[in-house]
Amino acid sequence: MTASPAPVTPTAADPSPRHRRPWVAVLLTVAVFTVPAGVVALRGFGGEPALRSAVVSAFVGADLSAPVAGSSDLAALVATWREFHLVKSLLAGLLVLALVGLVSSVRRRAEASEPGRRRWVMRSAYAGAVVWLLGALTLLLANLQGAAAPFASVASFLPPGGTGAVGGVLGDLGGALEAGPPSSVGGVAGALLRDFTWYHAVFAVLAAVTGTALCVQAVRAGWRRWRLRGSGSVGQPTWLLRAGLLGGAGAVFLLLALANVSTWLRPVPALVASLGG
Repeated sequence: MTASPAPVTPTAADPSPRHRRPWVAVLLTVAVFTVPAGVVALRGFGGEPALRSAVVSAFVGADLSAPVAGSSDLAALVATWREFHLVKSLLAGLLVLALVGLVSSVRRRAEASEPGRRRWVMRSAYAGAVVWLLGALTLLLANLQGAAAPFASVASFLPPGGTGAVGGVLGDLGGALEAGPPSSVGGVAGALLRDFTWYHAVFAVLAAVTGTALCVQAVRAGWRRWRLRGSGSVGQPTWLLRAGLLGGAGAVFLLLALANVSTWLRPVPALVASLGG
């Protein structure tokens, strides 16, 4: 009869996944804010002021009647900004996955803890992890939106209602947008209108799907707790936090979806207003 092998106990040199998750999430959070900025810096833009200056210069020097590709500076900015959002989306997606695992782990520990100070601490940690996850999810959606419509994202760096040369460009763009039906707008203004419309359409869909999923999770948390009523069980101690945080965030995402649908269906007034400050 052979002895069964002794269980392997995690050590400092071989930490368990449970202990690695917070550090992975921290590293990914730092990477989300530093790596994409490094990518932009490698393209010659050493910060937001330099990027704003480059955007203004590119718009002022562009032939507004020609396609965006006809202006090398403007086309390069759009390509750089798409790359920025793609890199940030990838890192934000990895962060969301890491935080889903962390939230699940903390929730299990909170539900397994004995009533008292430890359960209170674990519930607080769970709430913090959920808020962290919701922030990462918002960042992911915003950067997917920017990657899908980088020209509209680039144009957001223009100073609204600017004066001088940039003010003339903004006036010309606004005039072109209001000169006729949206389908007849061409050149840079037409490209901006199409990207602006797509920009809000993408976020409307993403926010609607995300908001619905979060609300479903909130309802499930309440339903599971309701099923335990009268059973004498004290399980699911995190149900109220889950229902409140996820339900509240879901409602906000659904409101954002409605706001973006409105702009998606009537993009010209919103775009003209944003250009005019």
